[in-house]
Amino acid sequence: MPPVVTALHVERHDEDALIVGWTIDGGGGVDGELVVAVGSTPIVEDHRPLATVAASAGSVRLSGLGAGRHYISVSAGGDTLVGAERRLVFEGIQNFRDVGGYVTVDGGRVRWGQVYRADNLHKLTPADLDAFEGLGIKTIFDLRGDTERAETPGPFDAVATPIVGRPGGVAPERPFRTVADGEQMLRDVYVGSLVHSASRFGALFEGLADAARLPVVFHCHGGKDRTGIVAALLLLALGVDRETVLDDYEATSRYRRIDHQQDSLTKLLASGVSPEAAGAVLGTPRWAMEAAVDDIQDTYGGIEAYLTGPVGMSTVSLDRLRALHVERTPTAASR
Repeated sequence: MPPVVTALHVERHDEDALIVGWTIDGGGGVDGELVVAVGSTPIVEDHRPLATVAASAGSVRLSGLGAGRHYISVSAGGDTLVGAERRLVFEGIQNFRDVGGYVTVDGGRVRWGQVYRADNLHKLTPADLDAFEGLGIKTIFDLRGDTERAETPGPFDAVATPIVGRPGGVAPERPFRTVADGEQMLRDVYVGSLVHSASRFGALFEGLADAARLPVVFHCHGGKDRTGIVAALLLLALGVDRETVLDDYEATSRYRRIDHQQDSLTKLLASGVSPEAAGAVLGTPRWAMEAAVDDIQDTYGGIEAYLTGPVGMSTVSLDRLRALHVERTPTAASR
């Protein structure tokens, strides 16, 4: 029986190499061979073979791939999976990620290269701008507020879609002194945005459901909070399971470390937030996003009810969103 590859793991090894790892289904053989190929798009037919390796090896290092985005396909016994780096490496920003490749609960897979999430694009360097333009992105949704956009405007035209977690002009009630205070603030922002930004989620999701506007990137300042709640809503809408959605939220902590957030830290401290609380605000406490995911179920009756209720999507638009972003053939997997 040929090996059955159920997931790919693609990570940057150095500037010129990728490490491709795979998971073999327990019911398949591990003594067969896999054909590893590469291409500039997720379309398998356009990939060129690079290596034939033993399935039991578990991984392979690919070097000399050149510049640009690389999609990797692994084939065995007629079945092919496609993966890619989830995080795209730029000089000026740290948290630019593809939301594709996740498995849905009904056996589909989120399409690669259609939706990206990011931190503040104004930090893209000249070299970054060339790489960014190579992604073919047609629409940028800027989730920051008016003041932020005015202070640090992005390098491209964007659709202003400010996401807020509380009514305008309303300040938090509690002092921010402890780690618990900082994490609670994040929880309140995530849950509050479901109420106070529902119509803006609607405008954004209508854009995501429009094929003519794809590929898309949405971003805020750090690519964690406002970007995080949008990503969670999207992945839930597409049928990705709860734990994977929360894993995606937490992944920011692997890429955007405290030394990347000195501007945010300085602002928090200047506003009277203690160092302990500030550190928590800059983190990714799983329970805080989990509270928002639970609230979607407990308060609104689930993601579909929330999107077709407060958010204002029609069932036709929601169906179109899913059809555009979920493929039903096994051609993409990554964690």
